[in-house]
Amino acid sequence: PVRRTTIVTADLDASLHFYRDLLGFTVEYDVETSAPAQLAVFAPGAAKGRAIALRRGDRLGGSVGLFHATGIARTGACPLSAVAGSISILLLTDDLGGMHRRLKDAGVPFLNEPHSYAYDRGPTDTFTVFDPNCVRVAFARIHDETLEQSERR
Repeated sequence: PVRRTTIVTADLDASLHFYRDLLGFTVEYDVETSAPAQLAVFAPGAAKGRAIALRRGDRLGGSVGLFHATGIARTGACPLSAVAGSISILLLTDDLGGMHRRLKDAGVPFLNEPHSYAYDRGPTDTFTVFDPNCVRVAFARIHDETLEQSERR
């Protein structure tokens, strides 16, 4: 299984606020490194970097990594159309309305507002936001399936 998706971030504090404070992920570890072999994965040539692993739930998977090194910068506004290499994360929730309100109140930029579509497991409600790194984070609720049922699949 996929264990972790790591996002290179220009603003570690903003990313922690989004994933930890708004979405409820907990910090699994937070390390600084100056080892060239470790830095080569995300920031070749950097002198120092910081890696944080965040987890939501206790199962394998459900983990997001954040990596920051000096010199990493965000390039402008988040593109409305996906481009090659764009990342999207899908998070299932039983409280889509509550999540929508929390993110709206926090001023998180939305790609789209809540809407519904037909899915083979029943109608699905969804909306998508941008995280501080322009990663698309979609939230969904499948009407005919609880979050617990989805996790068992």
